[in-house]
Amino acid sequence: MIHPGTCERAFVTGGAGFIAATLVDALLAQGTCVTIFDDLSTASRDRVATLTGLAQGPDATAAKPTRSAAGQRLHLVRGDVRDLAALETAMAGHELVVHLAAHTDIARGRADPWRDFEVNVVGTWNVLEAMRRLGLSRLMFASSGTVYGYPASVPTGESYGPLLPESPYASAKLAGEALIAGSAALHGWRTFAFRFGNTVGEHSDHGVVHDIVVKLLRDPRCLELLGDGRQAKPYVAVEDVVAAMLLAEDVAPAAPLSVFNVGTAGTVSVARVAELIIDALDLDDASVERIYLGGARGGGGWPGDTPLVDLDTSALRALGWAPRYSAETAIQKAARGTRDRLLRSGAPLLTAAERRAVPS
Repeated sequence: MIHPGTCERAFVTGGAGFIAATLVDALLAQGTCVTIFDDLSTASRDRVATLTGLAQGPDATAAKPTRSAAGQRLHLVRGDVRDLAALETAMAGHELVVHLAAHTDIARGRADPWRDFEVNVVGTWNVLEAMRRLGLSRLMFASSGTVYGYPASVPTGESYGPLLPESPYASAKLAGEALIAGSAALHGWRTFAFRFGNTVGEHSDHGVVHDIVVKLLRDPRCLELLGDGRQAKPYVAVEDVVAAMLLAEDVAPAAPLSVFNVGTAGTVSVARVAELIIDALDLDDASVERIYLGGARGGGGWPGDTPLVDLDTSALRALGWAPRYSAETAIQKAARGTRDRLLRSGAPLLTAAERRAVPS
């Protein structure tokens, strides 16, 4: 349990990322001291500038006299979860570990599955080994609803099986859960795996909401969409994801590994997502031509894309959690915020796939 005001120490891998930005702010707001451990390879320039301006640590800039009290409790360590020695050194002295670091480019896994294994499986193993060596016993892990693959039962509950993931990314997330379960049972830890739906927010630099906004800003008359438009998934605001994680860690009964689905009720199709974003950007729906590009088995956008994810979140709701935003509201809120952020930044308008193709 994280007690406000006691400055308990949380260690957040991937702490410069999209979900982590909201989580770190929430931890700081309740009085927790936070160490971010991130190689900054996928962090936006704005996020890096914010962190280095606020944080203390080996990779932070010199302390500024105007730094807030929250900034004084924030430390930044530039490091890679594939480096066990660096992890162990940075993790020492903390009580709670939040493991968010991951290779999240699912489509890239077809051509480069090694990266999913190296970052998502070996990285998780290293986190667990560092915890074991240091005697730590509390962990929150970012898993994914993609671990269910093509389930025969929808909405799908946490006890469903067998789990047959459809991509290296999903396989790596499921492997991470298995590794955590083994370590937690053996050492008497208290751990959580959160199977997220499609998490959306203005600071996400990938995913269908980001990519549709990018395409519409470039050409508001024509919108190309991956798949057949019928892909249906739960969309959940990042604020609601973070609230779920913190509530579960606070009130869930003690267990070696507790698994929770995190999502909104029901699903939203890609065709409907496009309608919602067109409306959020104040465009005339009738003037936007849709071109569906097809993609993969079952209408997915690419090989390995799971076209239907529908999560049963009753276990999490039984703890007292409910999303503040509906899926449609979360999508529109994220679309407006993404538009404003992109226009402010002046950066090239690139989809995640286009950015991936640009040499670093």
